[in-house]
Amino acid sequence: MSKQSYIEKGFIEVCKNRSPEQSETLISDMNKRLAVLRKETENESKAMKFHLESQILPGIATYEALSAVMGKEQALAEIHRIVELHSLKIKKAVSKAARFAGMYKRFPKIFLKITQKTFGRDAGFDYKIYDTDKNTARLDMIKCPYHIMTVRYGCPELCVCFCDSDDIAYGDIHPKLRWHRTKTLGRGNNCCDFSLSYIKTE
Repeated sequence: MSKQSYIEKGFIEVCKNRSPEQSETLISDMNKRLAVLRKETENESKAMKFHLESQILPGIATYEALSAVMGKEQALAEIHRIVELHSLKIKKAVSKAARFAGMYKRFPKIFLKITQKTFGRDAGFDYKIYDTDKNTARLDMIKCPYHIMTVRYGCPELCVCFCDSDDIAYGDIHPKLRWHRTKTLGRGNNCCDFSLSYIKTE
């Protein structure tokens, strides 16, 4: 049995707080839908399953379950809030790491390594990395399973929650680091244009 994701935990909390009389039914419906989604994606790569299990499939299943009782707009707001709270925890950890022994200077290079390892082509992503100076990491994500799967299951609007999570987690993590993005696949653009720069000062 898969470990319960933070989205599932957040969903259960929403159900118990917002619809206590329906919570058991909602949780049961969500789990049944999640089981179907897992069955339909069981042949995906191990690397992609990390993303499917941790966020994508729970996101789809919980969004569908909440939409049935509160409408898509409110359901999307609830999922966005759950993802945002999780991203703020990541931001806190990343900010702490950036302040350790001048690590912020190496963050652009670290960002690229993490992207290539965790968000690699074997996980369903594709990207173009630009040649830059050592203080800047810049890439365009042109293919993303978060976008692909939410479109496939008829909820492309859900992808925005995951797009926004990057900006929440990596924006303003250190005074000398600049996170920049102008486009996202989730909002209909042709790519997610990521950039992280170490700003040298005299």
